[in-house]
Amino acid sequence: MFKIDVDNINGKTESLYVYGESSILTELEEHNVLINYSCRQGHCGSCILQLLSGDVSHQGSLVPLSEGEILACRAIPITDIKIGLRD
Repeated sequence: MFKIDVDNINGKTESLYVYGESSILTELEEHNVLINYSCRQGHCGSCILQLLSGDVSHQGSLVPLSEGEILACRAIPITDIKIGLRD
């Protein structure tokens, strides 16, 4: 089980506990934390988040990412992580 610390998304900061079997986007949705997304395929970049700490596994993406950015729809936590909205 992994902890996802969600830093100030939707005006709040909270911790979620997940098994790491689904994408971060799916895990956020299951915990009623809403972020922008569109395609769920790693093509549009709508769900880019900042990875503030920890590690994820990306399941392929066509969107170029900067250092510290992840696609919530394609990233799965492999350690405890802390995420926030992109600047």
